[in-house]
Amino acid sequence: MNAEQLVRDTLHEWADERTPPVGADLAGRALLRRRRRRATAVTVAAAAFALLAGGVVVPELAERDQPGHSGPGRMMTGDVSAYPGESPPRHLIAAGDVAVSAYQADRKTHNQDGMKRTTYTWHLYSPRTQRYEKTNWGWLDVAPGMKQAAVLEKTLPASRVGILDLDTGKVTKWIPLEHKAGGVQWSPDGKRLAVTTYSGYPDIETTARDRFTPHARTGYYLVDVDSGRKEYRPMGVDMDDGFVGVGRIDVRWSRDGTLLVVLGPPGGAIETWYDLEGRAKEKAPQYEGLDAAPSSLSPDGRYYTVGDGWTATVKETGTHRTVGPSSGMALAWADNDRLVRWECPPDRRCTRDWGERLVLTDPTGRIKTPLTGYRYNDTPQDWDPRITRR
Repeated sequence: MNAEQLVRDTLHEWADERTPPVGADLAGRALLRRRRRRATAVTVAAAAFALLAGGVVVPELAERDQPGHSGPGRMMTGDVSAYPGESPPRHLIAAGDVAVSAYQADRKTHNQDGMKRTTYTWHLYSPRTQRYEKTNWGWLDVAPGMKQAAVLEKTLPASRVGILDLDTGKVTKWIPLEHKAGGVQWSPDGKRLAVTTYSGYPDIETTARDRFTPHARTGYYLVDVDSGRKEYRPMGVDMDDGFVGVGRIDVRWSRDGTLLVVLGPPGGAIETWYDLEGRAKEKAPQYEGLDAAPSSLSPDGRYYTVGDGWTATVKETGTHRTVGPSSGMALAWADNDRLVRWECPPDRRCTRDWGERLVLTDPTGRIKTPLTGYRYNDTPQDWDPRITRR
């Protein structure tokens, strides 16, 4: 056994000893699982895709039931940019209509006086260098088309949101905010922003109500990027006797951009959906909601994905028949017939950061193209991708 295999097997053994996080109650545990899903939330839609010059087009891998294999294989198509030896990636990771536009890494967690504070470092793909570059931004999101990003300054919550030109690496516009922001997300059409505001640093966890309140969500802005017009809506976090402070609770867009979802605390409604006028809706859109995987509906509407926070299953929309076995969380549809998802370690419990890698699969999950190397929690290989339509 070589050194690399020994380290990998040891990490897998540690993963089996690790227990999943639990909250005060079932709702708390559900929200904690959703919080981990939000780190890899994606905006998915059909679009044309072209690889940047200098990226590596990997010979397509037709791996069948060989999830541990990471070497090169046979070509399936020519629109895959993959680096199976890189974790986190240094070069463009892309397939079909989507790409990893940025990722969080260098996660640091500090525990003090019953409060856990987590900080991240963002790495953003640069068309100029054709690499992921470390940034000084506190939070960011890349617009569909990957021409610009919305950025918040390092010290969160921030008093303004910037629009960053990815070709030049310069901020072209600053939009001032009367209420400080901790999170931002582009609408699926790339024209608006949902900007979530907080009273303090958002990425904290605590069961102490008095420590959570100074960091809680306060509301959100809807911002028209071209004009800079913005509308603010207060939207606090109700706390009851079952309170568990789980940190960041960003407002997110629906798949088609016509609704917003506001996550709630344990003990209350886990998700509430609103139209763009601020009116609450009775239920989530079809193929979205608590049991949906981030990939949601395929571009042609033939398939949809359901998940539990760690794994996902592909089903047919017409029959609701399960297409293949449950596998790693499905993040985005690369096109009508291919998914970008996390691959779980073989014969291991699928949990975040313990031996997962990004792969491109068919709907059944049996044909795999490795896109990245494996990631492991609390190591230099700890990272979370942001996947964006090209």
